[in-house]
Amino acid sequence: MAKAVTTREAGYQVLSDPRFAKDIRHWEDYRQGRIPPDWPLLFIVAGKGLLTTDGDTHRRLRQPIQRAISPRRVKELLPDVEAVARRLLAGLATVPAGEETDLQARFALPLPLEVICSLLGVPEEGGLREELHELSAAAMNSELGADAILHTVGQRFPATLLSLIERKRSRGDRDDLTMELVDALDAGRLTEEEVIGNLVVTVIGGHETTVNLICHAVRGLLTHPETLAEVRARQAAGDDPWPEVVEEALRWESPSRNVMFRYATEDITVEGGAVIHKGEAVLVPLPAIQRCPHAFPDPDRFDPGRAENAQHLAFGAGAHRCPGASLARAEAAIALRLLFETFPELALAPRPAERVPSLGINGYRALPVFLRPAP
Repeated sequence: MAKAVTTREAGYQVLSDPRFAKDIRHWEDYRQGRIPPDWPLLFIVAGKGLLTTDGDTHRRLRQPIQRAISPRRVKELLPDVEAVARRLLAGLATVPAGEETDLQARFALPLPLEVICSLLGVPEEGGLREELHELSAAAMNSELGADAILHTVGQRFPATLLSLIERKRSRGDRDDLTMELVDALDAGRLTEEEVIGNLVVTVIGGHETTVNLICHAVRGLLTHPETLAEVRARQAAGDDPWPEVVEEALRWESPSRNVMFRYATEDITVEGGAVIHKGEAVLVPLPAIQRCPHAFPDPDRFDPGRAENAQHLAFGAGAHRCPGASLARAEAAIALRLLFETFPELALAPRPAERVPSLGINGYRALPVFLRPAP
């Protein structure tokens, strides 16, 4: 059993207060054996990695990730991100006018997938990058049964990452995030389980959320033509509106659906007066609380100019705030700027964008669009 918060203020408190722990050992239902070992979400909430540890252990696991995607490193990556985006858009330019295409599969997905795989040193050949996306999508698919989760995610994902490590060892690779984690393993600073846990989190968080961020921003602009016109006018005047577009997209439709879970280490009164008792699990439903009307007036409107958009919690808060936030922001801003410059007549197709069935990820199976109107 878990409780859920319903306001932005309570969500911020749960995410930032260290009395709400990430280690599943604080969950009374888990300690008492009331969580079955074949529960599909157990792989996510009980693994050893950034998302499931606290205190010194969390800081030790987080350090190599922070170094790999530091602000300096992100700045160095920007020309590569732009080059990948331009190459993908050149491919889209061959789509005939008036023909429906899936913007997610052709642009929003391959851009961050290529960037994070380059950071991890995943070879371009051999289909491993596509396999890692398949595995991360399976990890977030709430429709998969327990057996499928245990096989696909609990066994294949770690085995695939171990195979990647052995392949990179044999090639003598060094200068990438995977091998930095391996160096920490060899030096005794990380265990094998912790290395695999960090790699799983990095693969999933490093591209799935950015895919959703790009798609949500596109939908936000295309369903609010007056906002898109304002963005275009600002850009024409020499302004850079895209960082604000990204922040509002993060607020308007969070890339992640729920933060699962935090566990109260003592009885805690949250904003609004409710009490979370020691040992209880708390769910933070990001899309809901980021349309909390008390924190965000007219919350359904996509408005990059709103003063409150930076108050979103899409990247979390406190010690567990997403270390890849600056990279995701930069990728999305570049992707959106180049997309709308290349295809100024971009429009949503009539076919609705179908949601992914996931408790963790807030995204689509596809984003059907017309790049240009029919002649």
